[in-house]
Formats: sequence, structure tokens, C-alpha cells
Amino acid sequence: MSPGLGRILIVDDEPSVRDVLAEYFTEQGYEVTTAESGVDALRGLPDSRPDLVLLDVRMPGIDGFETLRRLRAVAPGVSVIMVTANEDVALARDTLKLGALDYVSKPFDFAYLERSVMAGLAHTGARGPGAAPATDDPWRALVHAAFRVSRGMADAARAATGVRLEDAALRAAREAAGKRPQAAEAALGEVDLVLAVAAELRDIAGADLTAVQDALAAARVTLSGA
Repeated sequence: MSPGLGRILIVDDEPSVRDVLAEYFTEQGYEVTTAESGVDALRGLPDSRPDLVLLDVRMPGIDGFETLRRLRAVAPGVSVIMVTANEDVALARDTLKLGALDYVSKPFDFAYLERSVMAGLAHTGARGPGAAPATDDPWRALVHAAFRVSRGMADAARAATGVRLEDAALRAAREAAGKRPQAAEAALGEVDLVLAVAAELRDIAGADLTAVQDALAAARVTLSGA
């Protein structure tokens, strides 16, 4: 998969945080770059070309708030998720008014963090002019379609079938990236099953259902040619 499931820029002044996040997301199939300050992140944007930025709230020099303001001015199509300590959650909420998509707290719940990241990547891909280009990788397209549809569901529907759809699509993409076609096919079978249940329950219908079905079919074509 190229460039993996998406390009992530991690901005944090703590080396241990950068290392842990970079290692985790690289292992999961994302393309990761890091920066130790807001200045470095902004300076490196032309080279890193991130789809999403994980941005620490509290940093020396240019803090997360100011970095976010400048990012929104020069890269309006990039999703930004703020990273904060538990005691700064109230501050992180304020960044939503400045254009951050979400915030996550340290210590990390990696399952929640990756869900937030993938939702942000799907959000980036769904934006209009000036946004990141649509992916031509069918596996990444499947994941993005699943997350966009799931995040648009009502809460009850997302709890019932949306989260399962996200999990199955993400697992399929990872298995394909790891060149495990049988496991990828099994995960696609789960996507198919969840879609059927969601359609029967009317959790997904119309264009949303068609979008995921089309992405699923494209992924299967790629798998059959592997």
C-alpha cells in the first residue's frame, strides 16, 4: 500500500511520546514523520505532506494553539487531532473552535486513538477543493469509505454495526498490506456480512451502502490479482 493507510505527522516536544506514537502507527501501516516543535512542523510541511497531524497542546515556543492556527492557514485540508495531558482536556476542547477535528489524552488508549486518526483521515479525503487527493489504493479507499459511513450513522446504529464495519475494513487493509491474502479475504467476508446486517437493519442505505459495496468490490479485484 502506498503511502500506507495515510500520512501522519506527529508533533510533540517529548521524544518518548514521538517515538511511541511513530512506532505504533508505522507498525499498523501508516507513513509517519515527526517534528519536535511547531516551527519544525510548519517548516517541514512541503516535505511531509501529511494527511493528518497529531499535535501536542503544550509545547515550548509556538504552542499547539498557535501551531494549529498557522496550519489552518497554510494547510486547510489537513485534519488535526490535538494530543493533551488529562489535566488539559478543557484546553484541548477549545482547539475544536480553531479547527481541530478531535483531541486525545495521554496516556493513550491506542484503540481509541487509531479510530480517531482513521476518522480524521477519512474526513480529509472527503473534503472538497484543496483537500488531499482521493486515494487510488483500493484498500485505503475501503477503510475510508467504511469510516466515513460509520461516522455518519446515528449513535445506536454506529454502536450496533458501524464500529464492526470499521474494524473489519481496517483489518482487511492491514492483512493485505502484510501480504496475507487469506486473512485479508476473511476480513472482507466480515465486511460483507456486516454490510448485509446493516442494510437489513437500515443502519446503512442508499448511496452510503453503495459506496462501501463498490470499495469492497474494488478491494476484492486487487486481492484476486495478487
